[in-house]
Amino acid sequence: MKLLMRAIALSGTLNYASCFALPPPEQIVISEHVKAKLQENDDLVRGCAGYEFPHVVCINHYGSVIKGDFERKVLDGYADSYASTLTPGDSSFGFVSEATFLVFDPVRGRQILGPSPLFDFMFSLPNFTHEGPVYVPDTNELYFARVKPGFLPQLVVNLSATPPTLSEKLADPPIYAGTGGRYKNGEIIYATISGDGSLGGNSFRPGLYALDVKSGKSRTLLNNYYGYYFSSMDDMDIDAKGQIWCTNNDYGRGDSVNTQPPQMGAGTFRFDPQTGQPALVENSLQQPNGIAFSPDYRTLYITDTGAGEVTISPFVPAPRIHWNATKARAIYAFDVDASGKHLLNKRPIYQAMEYAADGIKISRDGYLLAATGHGIDVLTADGTPVVRVQTNFTVANLAWVGTGEGQLGELWAVGRMGVARVKWALKGR
Repeated sequence: MKLLMRAIALSGTLNYASCFALPPPEQIVISEHVKAKLQENDDLVRGCAGYEFPHVVCINHYGSVIKGDFERKVLDGYADSYASTLTPGDSSFGFVSEATFLVFDPVRGRQILGPSPLFDFMFSLPNFTHEGPVYVPDTNELYFARVKPGFLPQLVVNLSATPPTLSEKLADPPIYAGTGGRYKNGEIIYATISGDGSLGGNSFRPGLYALDVKSGKSRTLLNNYYGYYFSSMDDMDIDAKGQIWCTNNDYGRGDSVNTQPPQMGAGTFRFDPQTGQPALVENSLQQPNGIAFSPDYRTLYITDTGAGEVTISPFVPAPRIHWNATKARAIYAFDVDASGKHLLNKRPIYQAMEYAADGIKISRDGYLLAATGHGIDVLTADGTPVVRVQTNFTVANLAWVGTGEGQLGELWAVGRMGVARVKWALKGR
């Protein structure tokens, strides 16, 4: 009920912060009296200057000290949340569950949010995970997939309509369960987790596929590793040379869209479309998932969602994904070597504060954005949390959208049972 009420409240047009013309953070002068008052206030959750409370709240010192006793219950098979932490000694923490935006760094947070940040819940969808959002600037549309057994169309948002509308388009031949993608030269390049030898008269295998947006025709780029099936080609990004870097994990069977048990271990691959060569570049992560390059392509970020455990036995036809909070939930950064072919200096940079980081995207100025449970974390390049956007559905993946002067000025999120957008000062790339 609380989530429903928050969604209703967010649909209004009145925004308190929009009544103020605020200067940039570097021009703000805080009096000594105000500084003293702020220092006296040791509440974990505070108001943020210039924003409506509790729509936007500031978290004191990254929430590092909770007064009195506290407990965040961790149960086997259950994905807990930051807001679920019990804090009887600090009543201010209750505002976390009421907030849409949590700010951990007030200065950088203001630069990200702008004067009037807005979260819009756009579409309520069936109880399936939705994945692989890709923005097509040529048509001003957002494509994404429904990860549902036997569901073959792409879902398409017409962003030119007011309000945006949702429809279905079927590729020829169909592309099944595309969970990651990028747009390049008139085509959406999809990574798919589906595997079925005979579905609707077609054979599907996990891999990389290209969809010509204008014609609706699709073609196969990669569907095997020297005869082995990929387990689940989950997500991908494209480097400056046009090489496709993609993650292969075990989730296709757990999502009931792949009938074939794994033939290879999880890993991250680099694929050269010019030569057709696939190459393993990383195999130390439990379940590599989201993947994205930094703006200069010198750093590659990969998420590990090993906390979502999957039985890989061929004797279990449809294993469920089991949540274990003590397993891998981190984002890793790697340096890309001078040849652009290998990864160096693996390092963990962030442990998700909720669930595990699934899809990730990068902002124009290098912030890392991660879909993490009921929210989106905005991190610096070294993994420091700056802002968290709290949502009323589980977010699986993200996409930047927008044309004209505000090019890529909106972030759209898709996931289980919903689609939403965030309007703020941050821009995509």
